[in-house]
Amino acid sequence: MYTSLRSSILSLNLVPGTMVSENDISARFKVSRTPVREAFIALSKEYLITVIPQKGSMVSRIDFTRVEQELFIRENLEPAALKQFLKNYDSSHLAEMEKQIELQIEAVRNRDFQRFLQYDNQFHKIFFNNQEVAWEAMENMCCHYHRFRLLTILLEDRGSDLVEEHKKLFYKVKQKDAEGALSLLESHIHKLNIEEPMLKKLFPDYFVDSSRAEPFNVDFGGLSLQPLVKEAWRSL
Repeated sequence: MYTSLRSSILSLNLVPGTMVSENDISARFKVSRTPVREAFIALSKEYLITVIPQKGSMVSRIDFTRVEQELFIRENLEPAALKQFLKNYDSSHLAEMEKQIELQIEAVRNRDFQRFLQYDNQFHKIFFNNQEVAWEAMENMCCHYHRFRLLTILLEDRGSDLVEEHKKLFYKVKQKDAEGALSLLESHIHKLNIEEPMLKKLFPDYFVDSSRAEPFNVDFGGLSLQPLVKEAWRSL
């Protein structure tokens, strides 16, 4: 239940802003409401489901503030993993990288961008050899960034470009060119500033920015705490 719903959200089968109810989901999966409720709770902890009081549950809109923070996680974890990987990889790792690139090429040819992103992730996962906890942490915490990436690939038809970037990165790894590989990785994963305005314009209902001030936080000119604090100090 949880896995199926999570997959549907990450693949944009359930688009951001979609209202979902326990009754509808339990009927679709032919289960009681209990496992559905448990799945909703788990997904809300990953910020993939938003509970709206008096209305129900909604597939969370993609939060640009969270995307930036999740990107920060990847920017710091993956280069560190790549540095270690370059010191101790073997021929089997290179073979697996080549395999994932071939699978990506096939997915692009078939315009199956969801599968492409799956192979893209598998390619980058290779760098986390013996660092499974770091990879799992990045995967579990970067759900908004994942949907952002998928939307970008779908919109810009960037699959072929990403394959070429993976090929160049593979070559640098094969040559044990640490500086070149890290430089390519940095440019490969950091295109957020270019893509964000375009996606906001084309899919305004899919996104939210939690850094903006809450519209209901209005200053009604209530009591100032400063005089109260001063009075409290005098009474001590």
